[in-house]
Amino acid sequence: MNKLIYSIILNELKIQNNSLKDPIFIICVYLSLLIIFPLSLGGNSNLLKDFSPAIIWICALITFISAIEKFFSSDASEGVLEHYVLSTIPLSLIIVIKVFCYWISVGLPLIILFPIISLFLNLPFNLVGIICFSLTIGTLSFSFIGVMGSALVLGVKKSNLIVILLVLPLTIPVLIFGISTTTFSLEGISPLTSIYLQCMLLSFLIAIVPLITSKAIKIYVE
Repeated sequence: MNKLIYSIILNELKIQNNSLKDPIFIICVYLSLLIIFPLSLGGNSNLLKDFSPAIIWICALITFISAIEKFFSSDASEGVLEHYVLSTIPLSLIIVIKVFCYWISVGLPLIILFPIISLFLNLPFNLVGIICFSLTIGTLSFSFIGVMGSALVLGVKKSNLIVILLVLPLTIPVLIFGISTTTFSLEGISPLTSIYLQCMLLSFLIAIVPLITSKAIKIYVE
């Protein structure tokens, strides 16, 4: 079973990174959005500091939504979903593996680049670590929500619009807690409460999303 899990992880990472175009496109989208906002605000550093928490998180959300639409499309067209349903490995575990592999391909590069991005947003360098940790939790939450939305619209025409309408309301708690953590950090207030709430929300998503996604995939396959 361990060999099967290992092979799934390698296969997913290979699929997610099969072409450098997608990761580069995602990174370019995130960088473009984050650079445009500081330029539009001009040289007003106080205004940039006030808006930077919302800028960071909304740009991250837009980046993930732009990449999540076709998460299961290749698996569905190639018949891979049927193999997952019939596999000896629980489908819920496969979903969790796919989510983390997706995050490694999309979320991890954004986290690695954030210290450089913080220079454009005029953020104190000593706060980069806590904001990166918060972004890690938040982007993992975005990944779970996005994957669930992608599974729920399997087989639906014009799914790109539907998945956006489905996912956006579910991401509001993630945005609220993430922006709160960033804001508290910038204001010198302890962000532990917001981080605990982020962790609680991520734990809930890890528990519930694989079950919902598995059920949606089984319905699609049947």
